[in-house]
Amino acid sequence: MKRVLTLLFAFLLTTSMALVAQTDSGNAGKQDKQDKKVAKAEKKEAKAAEKDKAMSLTGWIKTENGKPVFVNDKDKASWNISNPDAVQGHDGHHVKVKAKLNESDHSVNIEKVTMLRKSKQAGEEKKGK
Repeated sequence: MKRVLTLLFAFLLTTSMALVAQTDSGNAGKQDKQDKKVAKAEKKEAKAAEKDKAMSLTGWIKTENGKPVFVNDKDKASWNISNPDAVQGHDGHHVKVKAKLNESDHSVNIEKVTMLRKSKQAGEEKKGK
């Protein structure tokens, strides 16, 4: 009886370790893919800011400390909006903007705002919560 319990315990221990190893490796692959996506987005943003070119970004208009900010979908970075009148009435909306980035003070100058479809608004809000 003692021998059977020892073998059963050893079997359970090795099986659980195998399951843990599989779970961790799956998450690591997803994390690496996300990190590469964020790095690529940041590189593209830096290049556009350096050339003083406007670029299209999607994200959320939120209010932080009484000021509107743009939260980029790709890297979840918050950017201060240098011309808050351009986004008036869009607080809490998921939008696509054409903007010039200023890396030195981490701000955006928004030239054009387009709201995304209502179905996308609801879907993204649910994911964020």
